[in-house]
Amino acid sequence: MMMKMKNILNTAVILLTFVFATSCILEEVEPEYDVVGAVGTISTLTASNTNPEVGQTVTFTMTIFSEHEPATELRMNRGTGTSASTVETKTFTSWNTENSYVESFQYTIPEDAAGTTLTMEFVLVTESNFTARRSINLNVAAGE
Repeated sequence: MMMKMKNILNTAVILLTFVFATSCILEEVEPEYDVVGAVGTISTLTASNTNPEVGQTVTFTMTIFSEHEPATELRMNRGTGTSASTVETKTFTSWNTENSYVESFQYTIPEDAAGTTLTMEFVLVTESNFTARRSINLNVAAGE
């Protein structure tokens, strides 16, 4: 019986030590931190026509925002990643981190895209040079 009481007492001491130790850790104030850089967001992306023909103009519309730091530019690229070439860039001189913005680009389908799937990529760049990317595919009709 005495051995059982010792085991219960030892278990109780261990549990209390654990509870007190963890409660001290939880009471500490977490250190404050600064946002070093932030990534914007392209929340929506639509195309006026995803099955265009050569010579047609497609309008791309997107909703963008960057809530932790201003965005500096929005690029429209043909292709993605390392094989992307920039078609047009919009530069922002003022940016309100409280708002979202609707932006649009127009692109006329070139002859070399006939019969291919054309990938258009949009890149939002923040002041820290972090990027957010979103792309859409266009199935270009074959030429006659």
